[in-house]
Amino acid sequence: MLTKERTSSFLCTVMLCAVAVAGFTGCGGDSGPTPGSLTIASASLPAGAVNQPYSASLTGSGGTPPYTWSVVPALPAGLTLDPATGAITGMPAAEGTTAHTFSLHDNSVPAQTVQQTLSITITPPAGTLTITTTSLPNGTVGVPYSRPVQATGGSGTFTWTISAGALPPNLILDPATGVISGTPTAPGTSSFTVRVADTGGQSDTQPLSITITAIPPPGTPPDITTTTLPAGTVNQPYNQPVVATGGTGALTWSIVSGALPEGLTLNATNGELSGTPTVAGTSFFIIRVQDAAGLSDVQALSITINPPAPPRITTSSLPAGRVGQPYSEPVQATGGTGARTWIIVEGSLPAGLTLDPTTGLISGTPTVEGTSSFTVQVQDAAGRSDQQALSIRIRAERRGGD
Repeated sequence: MLTKERTSSFLCTVMLCAVAVAGFTGCGGDSGPTPGSLTIASASLPAGAVNQPYSASLTGSGGTPPYTWSVVPALPAGLTLDPATGAITGMPAAEGTTAHTFSLHDNSVPAQTVQQTLSITITPPAGTLTITTTSLPNGTVGVPYSRPVQATGGSGTFTWTISAGALPPNLILDPATGVISGTPTAPGTSSFTVRVADTGGQSDTQPLSITITAIPPPGTPPDITTTTLPAGTVNQPYNQPVVATGGTGALTWSIVSGALPEGLTLNATNGELSGTPTVAGTSFFIIRVQDAAGLSDVQALSITINPPAPPRITTSSLPAGRVGQPYSEPVQATGGTGARTWIIVEGSLPAGLTLDPTTGLISGTPTVEGTSSFTVQVQDAAGRSDQQALSIRIRAERRGGD
């Protein structure tokens, strides 16, 4: 039988052992701290442009680094994913919007894996930056002047400058919009060169001039100085001023005979012809300007509206797919009139894939590996068409170590 003293000593020994065991366990007797939940932090991807460098980075958190990234279906042609860093880089080859499922794997035991579906939009290639304004109307001393210098193509934002010569006194060029404005203070002709640069590294220059005339004496009738107008294109914005000198007070513009092309209108206050033409052809009309004193002038003019360019397939290659994995990739085209119709005119798509006749989207789930070659045709509402030979490679179904 234990005495009271021996019983107390035994209990103390048991308690000390329990504390020691607990202490050892807390100091590394188990497998260590549990890693946090693995998460993909990226919520979206920036847009890119055809034939322009693309760079984006996927980010993750939690889990146990190092991370490994993968993606299905394949990224747009020309782009690659770095499996170690999550960086997406390259030069996109075709326009369109595609959805991709990104997987992030960590180094935990057992390993964690999370997925996130994100879209990448690749816009059409930027055309050559070109200043389309080749002449500017005259101005009058003391009369407010405002005319834009316009450009097409390029990418990003434009910056406008005068690279040579000088504007008429008291006129300025807006560096963001290309508008030349102000109230001229002296007569004369000023010659200068306008330069435009975009954020994609392109630039263009155009020599121009503006003649500022003296204030006409009272009673001088207005005189329409515009004798020709440039052509337009169906479904493309059109903007062109009809210019007059002289006159007293505010001028009023009107069409007194004939008609403008469908979709265009005449601004009765400033004589500007603008809108989006809808029908090809040549329209003849007579324009009239009248000043506040009732004096007027007329001018016979015409505008030719050209038909739009025929459709052109811009997709030159398609990414590979994998057996059993969803595939979705559009075939892109520019130009044409009205709705487009898409068909396969030669060869065939991989088994399991179909071509949407309305949108040009190739989609489905491939069932057989191999390379399929085919020719896609697009036709517009006017019966004009274009064809493009393409192929899609379908890889074998992904297995455990793939």
